[in-house]
Amino acid sequence: MSTGSATQAQGPSRDLVGTGAPTSESARDVHVFLAALLESQCKLVGAWAGVIVLAPTQARRGGVAANWPKSEDALDAAAVGRLERLGAEVAQQRLPRTDSLTIAPKAGLYDAGRAHRVLAAPLIAAGRAEGATVAVLPAGATPDEQARLERLALSCARFESFVWEQQALLETRRAMLLRQTLELLDASQQGQNARAMGSLMCHELQQRFGCTRASIGLVDRAGGRIRVAAVSGSEDVDRHAPAIESLEAVMEECALQDVELIFPLPEPTSDDPGGRRVLRAHEQLSLKFGPSAILSLPLRVEGDLVGVAVLEREANDPFPAASVPLLRLASEFIGPALWTRRLADRGVLAVARDRVLRLGSAIVGPRHTGAKLIGLLVLALLLAAALVPIPARVRGEAEVRARVSRTVIPPFSGFLDEVLVRPGTPVEEGQLLARMGTEPLELQRLELESRRFGFVAQRDQAQSTGRAGEAAQLEASIDEVDAQLRLLDHSLSRAEIRSPIQGIVSRGDLEDFVGARVEPTQPLFEIVGPTRVIVVQVDERDIGDVEVGGEGWLVSKALPDQRVPVRVTRLNPVAEAVRGANVYLVEAEVTQDDGAAWLRPGMTGTVRLKAGSTTVLRTVLGPIADEIRLRLWW
Repeated sequence: MSTGSATQAQGPSRDLVGTGAPTSESARDVHVFLAALLESQCKLVGAWAGVIVLAPTQARRGGVAANWPKSEDALDAAAVGRLERLGAEVAQQRLPRTDSLTIAPKAGLYDAGRAHRVLAAPLIAAGRAEGATVAVLPAGATPDEQARLERLALSCARFESFVWEQQALLETRRAMLLRQTLELLDASQQGQNARAMGSLMCHELQQRFGCTRASIGLVDRAGGRIRVAAVSGSEDVDRHAPAIESLEAVMEECALQDVELIFPLPEPTSDDPGGRRVLRAHEQLSLKFGPSAILSLPLRVEGDLVGVAVLEREANDPFPAASVPLLRLASEFIGPALWTRRLADRGVLAVARDRVLRLGSAIVGPRHTGAKLIGLLVLALLLAAALVPIPARVRGEAEVRARVSRTVIPPFSGFLDEVLVRPGTPVEEGQLLARMGTEPLELQRLELESRRFGFVAQRDQAQSTGRAGEAAQLEASIDEVDAQLRLLDHSLSRAEIRSPIQGIVSRGDLEDFVGARVEPTQPLFEIVGPTRVIVVQVDERDIGDVEVGGEGWLVSKALPDQRVPVRVTRLNPVAEAVRGANVYLVEAEVTQDDGAAWLRPGMTGTVRLKAGSTTVLRTVLGPIADEIRLRLWW
């Protein structure tokens, strides 16, 4: 229905004219009309044959939609192809024109064919060129082409009148869908509960109003906020999904203004100050999950807002202002129906609460019984919250780390010759991990030894001939070579890379790098020790309740059903900023006999440390009182 309103303002819908096999009654009517129009046009201008060519759009394929006569002896495939190209050019230029066409004979080797004159006029509807009619005159026709072309162009006006007629019929059909929509919404009450009923309503809204998504949110009786109750195409609603959060923001925006909101605003109201609305959440939803056009409708029961319905459509098919009254009528039905079913779905506890109120009214008195019972209940809860002690806990995010870890790097620049371990391999202190290639170093050592031998021979000759200065210089060169030899011997002694500690190889899958060159700045292995330490991030407000030796429990995300006892071993004296909060890093150890061997470095979880006892009232009001003390002091 709303789609029809939109197309009525913009002109006839281009979907009314298609090519290929008819997919609906409307498409069949279009093809029958085009065939009849072409036949009448050809007879009007005295054409021998003709075709109607439709221009391609997003909703249809372009091509020949009708031809006359339908005999294969009239036009062959090559001639139809030339006429189709001519029709496409005329539709693009939107001007009638004449041309010539030579049709080759089906038989005869020496017959060059006969030349025909061709008339072409565009088919225009609401200022848009939808195609063209191409008529082929008989060979040797009288030369009154201009008059025939004018008659052909005038007869094309029947196309626009037919399109508008089809558009009017389509609008009538869409208006009749209103009754069907209300009947289908009434059928949605067959849902077993409020959630099923909401899903059925969303599905019907999506199908009947041409939406990409329909959502319904109801006021949460506990918090007073609007929560998404149903979304079309989904039986379960994921509360943590980004789309759900954005939808709830849109619903809250509509509820606060308590009026139907359309995004984007229709053109007549976009410049009217009285018609402007706050649409920030609607715009964010469209930007994140669109672009899309959005309409949000308040759901009311006896004048009180109980929820919001959000309808989304394609950005190129926005909600016109004329569609709002129809959708408002549907929302006036949805609100009471869904809210009533929600009340009927109350659980045993909710029903028991109502029965207790009635019982209390019969026992205590005829008036204000509910308020009295609520006051007594609140008083009892306050006394219990103020007097009943409960264990106090300090909560913090935790991460399991290795107490000792070492990074192993190459001892010198060279080539990796052999790798003996992989990640996950347990190693002992001093165990061989890999070997470096020593052939270049050994060749360099032989070269240095040869140089040293030469220097020694020259020194001895200089000493024998009494050249003391030259002998001293050669002695210095020998010392330099000796130093280089010692450096090479040191590197050769470190060619075997060994583990510095006992533990497990956590990083270092280097089998693919055997034979590759490595540098001392490149880490090869990381060895982590067998002992684990748990680092807990404790907020600065709670660090005063934590002390060395304090006990607690760790629950990891890997195995949340297992509680691991821990004990505090160290408090970091300096706070750190983590995710915008000031926290202290507290180290703790596992106190289980087996050490919780399944805990691995990198695991995260939550630690709760014992901090004496407290009360519910102190737990709730303590942070508020501390904040007041921080702000109101002098």
